[in-house]
Amino acid sequence: MSNIRELAPWQEVAEDTDAGFTYLQILSDVRGDRRGVIGFCWGGEMTFWAATQVPGLRAAVVFYGRSPKPIELVKHIEAPVMAHYGEKDPGVNQDIPSTEEAMKKFNKPYTYKIYPGAQHGFYNEANPERYHPEAAREAWSKTLDLFRKRLHGTV
Repeated sequence: MSNIRELAPWQEVAEDTDAGFTYLQILSDVRGDRRGVIGFCWGGEMTFWAATQVPGLRAAVVFYGRSPKPIELVKHIEAPVMAHYGEKDPGVNQDIPSTEEAMKKFNKPYTYKIYPGAQHGFYNEANPERYHPEAAREAWSKTLDLFRKRLHGTV
């Protein structure tokens, strides 16, 4: 019998994220009380999962990432979650209504936008077939606004 724990990828990412923040707290030029996470695609999904497990987060931004399952895990989220979705991404978007419902049920701040005409990966300018410059600019602007408010401000 092995002592090695079997972790799902999202559990490993959450543990690594928490460990990274623990390390950053020892650095003199880092504010340990202003922690945020962001992820795109699979990283967006991992960001959403990490938000359910990592205490002390002040902002989480998900770019076209799937929601945690079971969705009730969102009850552990401490940070506002902002999500950006492309209209032409039915595989990811199918969970938006249940996610919104669960976030409301557990009184968790959740804002999202579905960008008209945008596909999955709309922020990736290296993929001209999917890149949607208007959606990318708006999503990034909203992301920076949230980070300024939650990570630099007094909230």
